[in-house]
Amino acid sequence: MRTVGSNRDTTEKAIREAAINIIARHGFKAASLRMIAKEVGIQAGSLYNYIKSKESFLFELLRDHLQSMISEYQERTASESDPYKRLLIYIDIHLNFHINRQMEVFIGNMELRNLSKPHYKTITGLRDAYSNLLTGLIKEGNKTGLLAVEDPRVATFAIISLLSGVCYWYQPGGRLSEKEVRDTHTAMVFRLLGLKAPPKAR
Repeated sequence: MRTVGSNRDTTEKAIREAAINIIARHGFKAASLRMIAKEVGIQAGSLYNYIKSKESFLFELLRDHLQSMISEYQERTASESDPYKRLLIYIDIHLNFHINRQMEVFIGNMELRNLSKPHYKTITGLRDAYSNLLTGLIKEGNKTGLLAVEDPRVATFAIISLLSGVCYWYQPGGRLSEKEVRDTHTAMVFRLLGLKAPPKAR
């Protein structure tokens, strides 16, 4: 059991990490706030100062991650007009999230059904907004002649599925380094789109 200090930010971080670990291990329905409190080392009643409910925690977890990826893409592409380079940025953001936040991705994929209808609608709306960024890139590539993709939306789903799969099998210290995983998946996306693969990052 971990004992946390009085610093609110430290406690919130510990609660967040404990909740993610417990939900990933036991599933949303089996996980309880009491289990989370025990993991952190605080009284169960104190947890309500940080988490309104399991469902609200799940919603905020999924919402924050999607908003974070969308915001990062918008910030990094704000002054970038080249769709080729913006595609590289999109791939980088997606892989970074799915390689380094595997448990959060697993929870998002498995526990979405446990959200209330309003929260479910918000999260699926954010997912659509995020995937539409890639669809827009592909459509732009078609217009400029860079790409010749027959169905940009289907290509979007295929690419996102390809990139998201790393969260289920990638392990630090495994046969492939993180860099090799990134290079390989980037090359596969480019081949799927009929593009020449970019030079491997040094």
